[in-house]
Amino acid sequence: MQQALQAQQDTIKRQKQMLDDQERHTQQQLRKKDQDIAELTASLNKLARTKTQELEHLPTLFKELQTSMTEQTSVFNGWVAYRKEHVTTQSTLISELLVLGNVQMQLVEQLKTYQSTITPFDYLESDTVKLEDGLSELVNAQNKIKQSQTKITDSQTEIQTELKELNRLLSKLES
Repeated sequence: MQQALQAQQDTIKRQKQMLDDQERHTQQQLRKKDQDIAELTASLNKLARTKTQELEHLPTLFKELQTSMTEQTSVFNGWVAYRKEHVTTQSTLISELLVLGNVQMQLVEQLKTYQSTITPFDYLESDTVKLEDGLSELVNAQNKIKQSQTKITDSQTEIQTELKELNRLLSKLES
């Protein structure tokens, strides 16, 4: 009987040892889980701080983007306006060149008429009226030529001004 009691005490002792080992193991697991939870919480807090900082910086980035886009749009619109003005100036210049060409053709015709009216000295008195009319037409043609040349000079000045502005806008676009 004493052996049975001893065996039972040994069994109880082993079971107690096993329970103690299991308790230690459970405590270790709990400490490990607590440590993992603490690390995870720290990581989540750090991530939350980072995301908060990014969100706080987002309006500044958006404002910078908006400012940049506004500047680029303004420069582009300026360039489009000056390009339109350039096309208009070119059109005006072409029109004036056509007018000048027509006046020059009229002048050539007037010169032909004038040359055909030159007569020998004896017939000069009878042809004086024709010559005066021809000279009057020549003077009118010369005045038209001067007017066209003035318009062309004005158009060239506008083109030069426009080119300066276009260069300024291009340099602004490049920077």
